[in-house]
Amino acid sequence: MRFPRIRTALAGLGVAALTAALSVTTTPGAGATESATLPPPPECATDCERVFELSLPHDVHFAGWRDSSVPGGDSVLAYYSGGSVHDTLELEHKRVRDADCGWEGDAQRCAVTYHTGAHGTGALSTLLLGEEGIVRSSDVRGNAPGATLRQLDGNGRPDVALRQSTYEPNYAEAPQYWETYLEFEGEFVRTGCTAPEQGSSPAPTEPVHTSCAYV
Repeated sequence: MRFPRIRTALAGLGVAALTAALSVTTTPGAGATESATLPPPPECATDCERVFELSLPHDVHFAGWRDSSVPGGDSVLAYYSGGSVHDTLELEHKRVRDADCGWEGDAQRCAVTYHTGAHGTGALSTLLLGEEGIVRSSDVRGNAPGATLRQLDGNGRPDVALRQSTYEPNYAEAPQYWETYLEFEGEFVRTGCTAPEQGSSPAPTEPVHTSCAYV
């Protein structure tokens, strides 16, 4: 299923009103709730399942939907205001997992993790804007499962830890390691890598600054 790109107009709410709605201080993502009344985006019809939903200030929601009609179906992000779809973003060959948001000025900067391919996971950064809708600005990918959203630098916006495999001698036997990325002006910037290890370990809770020269 290939999602067509669809944007719907925000009925009855001007850009200034939407900006004001997003400028009220709160902690998005923390204690996020699900709403049974939110409609699926137009791309989905009845073939999608809602994977996550974040409740933001003033009846704004950010949700991730996944095509459930086929294994490994594509995904679509939906930005709601007043219970109606304001904008959508299709994600081909990506199966969304979770999301978190934080303030960037008077807008919401959101990060979304996803599965892709046989083993890969990744994360993308988006900004929710009144006129432009969902603006994607950065996308980073790991070749092993485990992409994790973290607060690594304390600025309130989500950062990312990615899991990578050395693929030596092969994927099944190869050591794996973590990379940490800080979100900076909409881009995920890599700070460093942990040492390769056999077995698993939790995602880092602080930026890693060890060299990635062996990668």
